[in-house]
Amino acid sequence: MIERNYYCLVAGLPDLVADDKKLAFSSVQLREMLHDDLNGADFKLAQLFFLPFDHKNILNLLYKKDFDWDDRGNFSRDKAELLVDRKLFELEDLSEFPAYIIGFMNNYYGDEGIADAFKADMLLTSGYFEYLDDCRNVFVKEVALMDRNIGNIMAALNGRKYNLPFTDNLVGNNEITEALIRSRARDFGLTSDVADVETMIQIFENTNLLEREFKIDLYRWNKLDEMTFFNYFTIEKVISFLLKLFIVERWFHLDKEKGQQMFNKILKDIESDFQFPDEFTLTYGKKK
Repeated sequence: MIERNYYCLVAGLPDLVADDKKLAFSSVQLREMLHDDLNGADFKLAQLFFLPFDHKNILNLLYKKDFDWDDRGNFSRDKAELLVDRKLFELEDLSEFPAYIIGFMNNYYGDEGIADAFKADMLLTSGYFEYLDDCRNVFVKEVALMDRNIGNIMAALNGRKYNLPFTDNLVGNNEITEALIRSRARDFGLTSDVADVETMIQIFENTNLLEREFKIDLYRWNKLDEMTFFNYFTIEKVISFLLKLFIVERWFHLDKEKGQQMFNKILKDIESDFQFPDEFTLTYGKKK
């Protein structure tokens, strides 16, 4: 497989400017840049990571929730509404939607249906991770494995601590989920399979829920750095930047101070992590 380098794209990442309420540069704007600058196949890889926002929009439409449309989804509201109108779903060409979403909708319209929004969310999430796992790009598969392990281990730790059933909260059916269900060991017997399981346990033991969430995102951030350590201008580095921008956006919404910390960190990463050829220099996201 040919590895493409996006020197101009990375060097031309726009200024990231934060004000009191939001980031001036968003992941939606980044997607527009990527659409213009990436090879078609690489752009499709980036689009994979916007799909969870499509899940949110589709579920809100299906279960009649009042909500603000999330523009980070790949599909417009008009497109998504083709799914939630059964007649249109059966008549329209919906081939641009991933197969797992179409499969989910067939399940939704089946004889038994999916009455529970939580179950629907879990089915979409499971389908999504299987979809990512089928991707030929190694980085995409690694990110999917990381996120699935984090979610599953945190769900199991929470269930064990509060003596709550958590099996339905686990994504996937493999040796790791089996260990989470059956093992009584502190690490669920996963130290040899999940190298950072002890780190995740220590994060979970933080009783401040906001701090815990922040440390989880810092863990994800650092793992993205590890995964792309030898990538400089490839699609993997671009997607890593996108995933970090998602984290920054989340924390500007949850906690302004921590959002600012993440914002400063992403600026530092742009300055130090991208190692530019001599003809490029970058200072806090701005070409000189």
